[in-house]
Amino acid sequence: MVQKPLLPPELAEKAKAFGEKMGPWLAKAGTALTMLLHAGRLPTLGDTFRHLCVVGLNRSELLLAGETTPVFADRWQDLADDNLKRGLGLVFFAPRTLEGKPVNPYLFLTADDTGEAEGAEGNLAAAQQDMAGMGLLDFCRMAPAQPNTVNIVIAADVLFHWDVNDNYVLPTTTTGWVRDVEQVLKGYPRTTKAALYTNWDTDLLPPSERIARHSLRDLPVDESAWLNKPTVQEKYGTHLLALSLLVATGTWFMLHMQNNAIEEVNDKLRAVEQQIPREGRFAEMARAVTEQEKMMQKRDLFYLAVKDAARTVEQAQMKLESFEVANPEPQEPPKSYIVTFEAVKGAYEGWLQEEPIAKDILLNSAMLEAIRKQPGNGFKLEGLIPLNPAWKAYGQLKRPLAAEGEGK
Repeated sequence: MVQKPLLPPELAEKAKAFGEKMGPWLAKAGTALTMLLHAGRLPTLGDTFRHLCVVGLNRSELLLAGETTPVFADRWQDLADDNLKRGLGLVFFAPRTLEGKPVNPYLFLTADDTGEAEGAEGNLAAAQQDMAGMGLLDFCRMAPAQPNTVNIVIAADVLFHWDVNDNYVLPTTTTGWVRDVEQVLKGYPRTTKAALYTNWDTDLLPPSERIARHSLRDLPVDESAWLNKPTVQEKYGTHLLALSLLVATGTWFMLHMQNNAIEEVNDKLRAVEQQIPREGRFAEMARAVTEQEKMMQKRDLFYLAVKDAARTVEQAQMKLESFEVANPEPQEPPKSYIVTFEAVKGAYEGWLQEEPIAKDILLNSAMLEAIRKQPGNGFKLEGLIPLNPAWKAYGQLKRPLAAEGEGK
């Protein structure tokens, strides 16, 4: 038995070409979703950044991706060129003013050997632009360590450690850091455990059950230390846009196939209607056909509503979990559509954040007449699309296009 192909040959070729073109976007979208699912765990420096650069007191240390031996220089600008700045985590220990307030990190990191900021306040925007691709981590803002624990980072020319009370920066050298670690631990009770993070040669350190040794890449990235952490929207905006476009394209393709199938069924019904004598159950069948035609009369507006909703969400920059376009009375010919927008859980807090998003969606939509927020803890919006005005406007637009097509 020969099976009929699911798609005509020309549509099959188009679908194949579409899949090959969207393959890379699908891979990127999958990567973004995987990272979003694992966003709950606390990442490490190695998970977050390809390269690490630690700015000390008078010396800087660069740790390249895949390398275990660091590189040193007097200034971090001498180590990190424009290519390395992409995906570089810049770790520094910012000083404080006399009032105890942290200094501006951009001015601190662009200071020359005399202590004067190259960027000054007038060139602050230029300094920020120069560091646009880097993550800035001020370790003096690290959250306190667990009780009875001290964390130690040795890099560049500093020994930085923090406990449950405060954090401290001490100068050290590659030859004297072991002695400095021992002096630091003498200031704590013997029961205090130490977690040591460094890429220096730890074989110089005498064996001790008190000290746990780790690579600098294994240090967890604390939220309070990361000064310019990008939001989910900033980091995955391109992937989410590609995913929404893919969903919209897939919806259009499914509706197109459904429309072809419905037209084929209607042709068969009309052929059967012509062959059946006008007696018996013909009137009942005619009513069924009429009801089916009414149900499908405005099906073109469904695709327009889906596309309008997708475009509206994109322009409003809503952090979207899902959206749905549905007929509120599925058993009756549609008189209106209800569009449901559900935001990502916890993305918005309170009326002050939710109200501007709702207004933007209503203003950017070409079909929504009204919008309301569903009751409950989450942020879910319902929009109303009346079909009679939209169908009238669609008919006025469709008639000239059809006449132009027949003239050709």
